[in-house]
Amino acid sequence: MKNTFSRKKKILKKFINTQKITKSFFNKRRKIIIEIGSGVGENLFFLSKKYKKNLVIGIEPFKNGLANTAYYCSTNKIKNIFLFPYVFQKFEKKYKNYCFDQCYIFFPDPWPKKRHHKRRLVNYQFLKLLISHCNSKGTIYFGSDNYDYFNDVKNKSKLLKKELKISIKSYKKTPTIITRYHARALKLKNNINFLKIDKI
Repeated sequence: MKNTFSRKKKILKKFINTQKITKSFFNKRRKIIIEIGSGVGENLFFLSKKYKKNLVIGIEPFKNGLANTAYYCSTNKIKNIFLFPYVFQKFEKKYKNYCFDQCYIFFPDPWPKKRHHKRRLVNYQFLKLLISHCNSKGTIYFGSDNYDYFNDVKNKSKLLKKELKISIKSYKKTPTIITRYHARALKLKNNINFLKIDKI
């Protein structure tokens, strides 16, 4: 097991060096999809197959998930997936001109205790920033099995609707596939909700 992971880490290093996200990356005319917190890459694989002509970026700080993603991409010769191996805040600072047509944020850490809510990734300022980098007619998807977190994001989106040209829709069915985190939430019988924010 240790040797397998060591091999996957080497593949990851090579993959990131080969599939580089350069500063001119976002000047390309191809549509861009990003996933913040891409985990082991299940949703990335689905998106890369569904949107073969698009560029798909997985932003994920944890090496285990990245190594598995890089290994799968290398084994299956997937060429339209790119990985950023740090937190989103570093991505945002490094690529100030980044833009996207679709963004997915599924099952981020809900920090359920009230005193920890300030640690949640998705808040008013985060959403406002993200929408500003979303291309016209682009979409942001948010999903959570913590209803308090979901409801908070939904309410923040409604506030932003007063100053930004966006439309909001919530529903129960995933817009992509059931990932392992989604499956675990279903098994626990948690209340799963998805939010779709369209930039008009």
